[in-house]
Amino acid sequence: MKRIQSGMAILLLLVTGSSCGKNKGTPTSPAAHVQGTPHTDEVLTAWRNSGLAPEGFARVEPAPNSAAYCEHGQIRGVDTLVCEYASEESITTGIQQVKEGWARVDAHTGVVMRAKRTTMVVVDRERREPSGKTISQMAKVFGKL
Repeated sequence: MKRIQSGMAILLLLVTGSSCGKNKGTPTSPAAHVQGTPHTDEVLTAWRNSGLAPEGFARVEPAPNSAAYCEHGQIRGVDTLVCEYASEESITTGIQQVKEGWARVDAHTGVVMRAKRTTMVVVDRERREPSGKTISQMAKVFGKL
């Protein structure tokens, strides 16, 4: 169990970073959503409308040369990270980082999906959804965006 918990922490560190990285924007400038891809708020609204209850979602600072905008929270206890990417290159890198992070921590329950240039990364670190119904419902809704 501790391995999965540390796994999500590692994944968040890979995909996001502290605001002191070499970043083109100023640390106080608000992050902008990426045009031409589903925004995080659209994803959360779609999940809410399907009966899922996103909890505690808040913006996290993406690592330099990675996602342009990310939010992290939980749905029925399942850790979820939704990120918007500005380019195909950055989304490919982001997905690769997630998969490499899972391999390092031997994560057994995790999903990464994309809709255009937005990703959904889900890890059931506390094994609250052993049946996978929540993750399946999340993926179904996300896939329609």
